Amino acid sequence: MKDKEYIVAGYRFSDDHDYKEAKREAETIEYIKANTDLNDLNKAVKLYHKLVERKTLKTVVGFAFLKELQERIIKDGIINKDNIPCIQVERNNKLAKEYSSSIKQEQEKKHLDMIEDYKTRLRNSRIISIFLVIIIIIMILISVFSDRSVFTNYENKILNKYSAWEEDLNAREKALQEKEDLQSVD
Repeated sequence: MKDKEYIVAGYRFSDDHDYKEAKREAETIEYIKANTDLNDLNKAVKLYHKLVERKTLKTVVGFAFLKELQERIIKDGIINKDNIPCIQVERNNKLAKEYSSSIKQEQEKKHLDMIEDYKTRLRNSRIISIFLVIIIIIMILISVFSDRSVFTNYENKILNKYSAWEEDLNAREKALQEKEDLQSVD
């Protein structure tokens, strides 16, 4: 920002905030000059009093316009130098701006810290998500390509038990059949 020149009405400003304020006041002064007949001294006096009373103009551009109005009023003798209200210059604006810029720096630092924290959280959540996706894919592959389940051993034990019973029953049935055949022959 220091490379950019902030010039308004022949004044160079080092700060963007001051530049914008001076530019706004320059536009206000142009509007006043275009829409007010400053040759009418009564209107000029009223305008001067309103601007000083309301503290509308706060930059050097505005003060220069007020000084110009003040000198014209004094020169034409409508009001003498002792009765005309002085242009009040406040210094608090600079202190408030410095305070405001220090607050902005603190806010910017907090904002950058938050951004860094969120970047770390985002990176961690991506790593965890990728890890979980890999685990899910491995589980699917195991279930698709594995012919054994958790209950395969129990199933085999039960099948072996039933086949042994079946063989025993078949042997008994055969023995009974042979006894019946022998008894019917006799």
